[in-house]
Amino acid sequence: MIGGLQTRLLLTVGALALAAVVAVALVARQGTRQEFRRLAELDVRVDPANDRSAISRARDLLDRRCCATEVMAAAARELGEDQAVVVVDATDGALIASAGAPLESASRIVTSREGRTLSIDVTFGPNRAADIVTLRVPFDGPALILADGGEARLHLLTLPSPERAQRVDATLYSMDLRLMWATGLIGALALAVTWAIASSSVRPLAALRAATRELARGRLGTRVVPRGSREVVELGRDFNTMADDLEQQHQLRQRLVHDVAHELRTPLTALQCRLETVIDGLARDPAQAVRELHEDVRHLGSLVDDLQDVALAEAGELRLSMTDQVASVLVHSALRAAGLDGDTRVRLDVPEPLTVRADGRRLRQVLVNLLSNASRHTPADGVIMIAARSSGSETRMSVANTGSHLTVEECARVFDRFYRTDPARQRSTGGTGLGLSIVKHLVEAHGGRVWAESSADGVAFHIALPVST
Repeated sequence: MIGGLQTRLLLTVGALALAAVVAVALVARQGTRQEFRRLAELDVRVDPANDRSAISRARDLLDRRCCATEVMAAAARELGEDQAVVVVDATDGALIASAGAPLESASRIVTSREGRTLSIDVTFGPNRAADIVTLRVPFDGPALILADGGEARLHLLTLPSPERAQRVDATLYSMDLRLMWATGLIGALALAVTWAIASSSVRPLAALRAATRELARGRLGTRVVPRGSREVVELGRDFNTMADDLEQQHQLRQRLVHDVAHELRTPLTALQCRLETVIDGLARDPAQAVRELHEDVRHLGSLVDDLQDVALAEAGELRLSMTDQVASVLVHSALRAAGLDGDTRVRLDVPEPLTVRADGRRLRQVLVNLLSNASRHTPADGVIMIAARSSGSETRMSVANTGSHLTVEECARVFDRFYRTDPARQRSTGGTGLGLSIVKHLVEAHGGRVWAESSADGVAFHIALPVST
C-alpha cells in the first residue's frame, strides 16, 4: 500500500509537472514562430520611390507586351535579388502575372482589392518559416497597358531572400531542439524532485506501518521517531502515546494477575490446611476451626467484591446516581458501617448544612474505607478526625488519624492496588489491600481528586469533590 501511495503521488504530481513543462514549451515554440513571422512581414518593404529606376525599367519592358513569359523573365532580370513585381487588374486587383527571385519558391499568390488597398497573400512551401506573407499596399501603383489593350497596375515588392528564409528555418530548428532538450531535462528534474518529495512523505508512514505490525505482534516497547510533515509528526506522536498506554495497561494487567494470585494464595492455602486438619480429625477444637474457615471464606468474598469494584472503576462502567447529599448524614452512616459509632477516638468537624453532590452509596463506601483504614492504624488513645468544609468550587472532606506515619514515597503509592506499607504484606492489620485503591477510583469517578499527607501528628487522607450545582 505504501508503494502504491508513493507511485500514485509520483504519477499524479509528475504528470502535472510534465504537462506544465510541455505546455510552456509549446507556447514558447508557437510564440517564437509568430514573432519570426511578424519580423518577416516587417522586412517586406513596398516603397517604389526608393527604387524608381527599377520599376521604371520594368514598366518600359512590360508596357503593351505584358504578360508573355519571355517578357516577364526579362523584367525579372532588371530587378534585385530580393525584388519582385506583380501585375494586377486595374479594376478588381486580380493577379495577372508575377516575376522575381523571391516569388520563385512561392506555391500560391492571391491578390485582391479592398477599396484603395491591394492585399497580397504569398504562400511558400511547408518548410518555410513564414508560411504565408500578407502584404497590404496602396492600390494606385504605376499604370500599365497590357498586350491585349487592357489596363493593369504594376507593383514592385521587396521580400526576404530565400537564403535568409533558410537561415530563419535553421534558427527555428535549432531552437526547437533546445526546447526539446530543455523540456526533457526539466521533466526529468520534475520527476526526480517528485520522487524525492514522495519518498520523504511516505517513508515516515512506512516506518509507522512497520511499528504497527511490531506492536500487533506483542512488542509493546516499539516506538517511532516522529518526522515528516506536521500531520505525519502528529500521527507518530499519537502512535507513541497509544503504545505507551498499551504498554502501561499490559503492565497493569500483569501486575493485577500477579497481585491477585498472591492475595488469593495465602487465604486459600490457610483454608486448605484447616480443612485437611478437620477432615483428618486433628483439630483440637472443630468449632473454632470452622469459625476460622468461615473467616477465611468471608475474607475471600470481600476480596472478590473489592476486585469487582476496582475492575468496574478502571473500565469506566461504574453507574453513579448523583444527588445532593448532606455531609453530616453521610459521615454518621459511614461511622456506623465502620463500627466506629460511639468510638471515643472519633472527632467530628462537619457543619450541619454542608451538602455535596455525589452518589450517596459510593461516597459512603469511600468514607467507610478511609475510616476502617484509620481505625486499624490508630491506637486506643489516638484520635480519628473527620472534617468537611466548602473550599471555592470544591467540597473537601478528610479523615485523619494519629499514631501512624507515611514517607513521601508511601504517600504517593498508598492508593496503588494491593499496596501495603508493611513490606512483608501481612494481614495482621486486616483488609484486602484494595480499600484505598477503591477510594481513589470512586472519587475520580465523581470528577474529584484524592491525596494523602503525613506529618508528625499522623496521616490524613483528603478528598475534593465538585460543589453542588
